[in-house]
Amino acid sequence: HGSGTFPAEIPTTAKPNHHLSPSFPRNPLSPPADPVQRRLQSPPAKSKFLAVKKLFLSALLTPAIFVGSAGAAVIASTNFDGRTLTTATLANDTATGLNWTVDGVADPGNMTVAREDNAAFPGLFNGNTLTQNSFAPAINVGNTNLGWRTSIALTVLPGSTVTLEDVTFIYSAINGGQSLQGVFNTRLSDFTITLFDPSATSVGSVFVDDTPGAPTAVSAVFSSPITLSAPGTYNLEIFGDEAPETGNHIAIDNLSINGTVVVPEPSALVLSGLGLIAVFGRRRRPRS
Repeated sequence: HGSGTFPAEIPTTAKPNHHLSPSFPRNPLSPPADPVQRRLQSPPAKSKFLAVKKLFLSALLTPAIFVGSAGAAVIASTNFDGRTLTTATLANDTATGLNWTVDGVADPGNMTVAREDNAAFPGLFNGNTLTQNSFAPAINVGNTNLGWRTSIALTVLPGSTVTLEDVTFIYSAINGGQSLQGVFNTRLSDFTITLFDPSATSVGSVFVDDTPGAPTAVSAVFSSPITLSAPGTYNLEIFGDEAPETGNHIAIDNLSINGTVVVPEPSALVLSGLGLIAVFGRRRRPRS
């Protein structure tokens, strides 16, 4: 202070003034240093989201891509065990509580039997374990030369593709006492299986002739597979008779309606689109 000397220089931590600093050429590939210019040159996050959303929606509007496997399947089946009886037109003419196993179709529900000439009859046999666990109309198809018919409702579930190929069941010849025919178990019965579309038009039929009731496995195979493509409910009719045999009732068991069922699943492309929506749908935090 009295010596005329200046104090030592104190280091400063002040930020440099960029406006006074020399400028250097900028790499044209690097983003602009100015935040305003960066925003002008980069599309806003909302625009990116809308672009991805538009792409995703357009993919949904085009024919969908599905994956699935088609193979032999049981479309609907029941073994009649524990079934109960109710009335549709005549007493005990309807089997209920059938515990259907289904694939690609809704539960078919009840099965009602009617005589070929629509005349009165005693309904379904229900007197012992054999008839209580089968579908056995109390109609002597041999002596009367009149058969019986029943039908199964088949309604395809939305999104499923169902094709009918064959129908199988076990046939047993029984007598009026509701027992197996025993020595007469070779008595023959005939079966006609017909599929009606929702307009009640026949779209396929199979005739199985002279089946012995030993019991015997019956297989009715359609000449070509039938796809249940019309909207509404199809009806599969089973008609049983025995002309010109004598003295016989028909019981069926282990009914199975078979074919192929395809249930589609979303493709990986659609799942990926959902993932992109989730990523770009996040709101970006404002830059500090």
